[in-house]
Amino acid sequence: MNKNQKYVLAIGIILILGAFIYWFTQGAEILTKNQVLVDKSTDIDKMLGVKNEQYVDKFILGLDYTAGFSVIMAFISGIFIYLFRNKQKEIK
Repeated sequence: MNKNQKYVLAIGIILILGAFIYWFTQGAEILTKNQVLVDKSTDIDKMLGVKNEQYVDKFILGLDYTAGFSVIMAFISGIFIYLFRNKQKEIK
């Protein structure tokens, strides 16, 4: 591997690891969520047995998008590693 291929490999690995670390810090959900169910019940509602749950818009990254991003980054890194190879001709 030459210097450019090593840089591409390092950047690809860092981006993929960064995506998985971000996914893990967001809660390690399997599927991506656009809304989250939030309990907004007061003490009086709880005493009466009434549930007051509402959906709130919040994006939580899932493994589906993270894995897709990782596959695309691995593919692009592989293309660049192939393109940056040394093209040495044998001299006879």
